[in-house]
Amino acid sequence: MASADKQFRMVWFRKIAIVLLGMLFVKVLLSILYQYQWYFPADFEQAAFLLDRKKMFVGAYRFAFYVHIIASPVAVVVGLGLMISGGRSRFQKAHRWAGRLVVLIAVFFVAPSGVVMSTQAFSGPIAGLGFASLAVATAGTAAAAYCFARRRKFMQHQKWATRCFILLCSPFLLRLMTGAAFVTDVESVLTYRLSAWLSWLAPWAVYEIWLWKTNCNNCTKDRFAKILSQKL
Repeated sequence: MASADKQFRMVWFRKIAIVLLGMLFVKVLLSILYQYQWYFPADFEQAAFLLDRKKMFVGAYRFAFYVHIIASPVAVVVGLGLMISGGRSRFQKAHRWAGRLVVLIAVFFVAPSGVVMSTQAFSGPIAGLGFASLAVATAGTAAAAYCFARRRKFMQHQKWATRCFILLCSPFLLRLMTGAAFVTDVESVLTYRLSAWLSWLAPWAVYEIWLWKTNCNNCTKDRFAKILSQKL
């Protein structure tokens, strides 16, 4: 009875956590999109991201900036739909086409534009390397998810698609981290460099640890069931 109550509480805890994370996701997305009013055309005094960037906002960087801010939200929103619809047969056809769209956007738009923008990252090449690595990792995980889906290895596809979605959402965590640093008055070049790396490496590491623990638990259960069946 106690075990059933504990399981019931865990289910409700997960539901509440998902709702709270969803609300936070929407809030951060809307706050990012709110800044777009100062991007068309570029307002270098109102837009926080464009402060002190007027001289570099030309040529390839300007083009990459607009590609990135248009493509990234589309990839995130469609990716969220893929996370929700994955494994549901009634959404199978739409899931396939949406998945191809996300791969196309991530590999050919989000990642290349991210690499170009990383060359002018605030706080220098250390942060820039972090953002460039994020862009390459995003393209790589998207390509891996697509390849596994084509080979009908759907368990591996799901894992790599989840990794890709985590990386696509990393700017949300970056915004939270930089905002927290500003509010707590610890904002500096060092904190921004750390945020450039931790905003995507930290959630990716959490996911890999969760996968590892899940696999270990499953292996333990399988061994226990095997031993029990042998005794019986």
